[in-house]
Amino acid sequence: MVRVFVEGSDDENFIIKLLQDLVRNNQIKKINFKNYINIMNGKSKLLDYNHEKYKQVAEEIKIGEIEKVLFIFDCDFEKDDKKCGGMENSKNCFDNLIGNLAWKIETDVYIFDKNLDYFLLETINKNDCYEDFNDLVDCIDIEKLKPNRKPIANLYRDLYPASQFNFKHTNFNTLKQKLKNLFEGIN
Repeated sequence: MVRVFVEGSDDENFIIKLLQDLVRNNQIKKINFKNYINIMNGKSKLLDYNHEKYKQVAEEIKIGEIEKVLFIFDCDFEKDDKKCGGMENSKNCFDNLIGNLAWKIETDVYIFDKNLDYFLLETINKNDCYEDFNDLVDCIDIEKLKPNRKPIANLYRDLYPASQFNFKHTNFNTLKQKLKNLFEGIN
């Protein structure tokens, strides 16, 4: 078995949509992906090797139930979190987590540049109708109201629920490959 660790439910929902796209393209088999994803309730908890979920997973590893894990989280901005913010600090905090967990199984990580919402907004399908969305974002100057991209990404999801994101965008390639490697052979 495998396990994916994410920060929150938005991350889980996004990963499931990406996995479902891989299923549609016959790259992995359809399963109940929720059974394989652990929501850690924030980056600080995901990077806390004393977290209760990690103790449970360590027991599952010990008896051979879990053989591979993938951690997926945002690097965030260094100015917001000097300890684990920014790509370099995020990598260092992750290395500390893995060192302290000392799991003897295949372990991989995907760290989003900045945060998931910035990543997703870079992949929006570029059709004429989306120019209106960009005009709306500019008009209400949402970045001044709230500097992170979460409100923009949520607004996009609400306005264009059917379109969502272009999973063929090159930004997804590395993450899709990591997910395919993880779920390869799972029935």
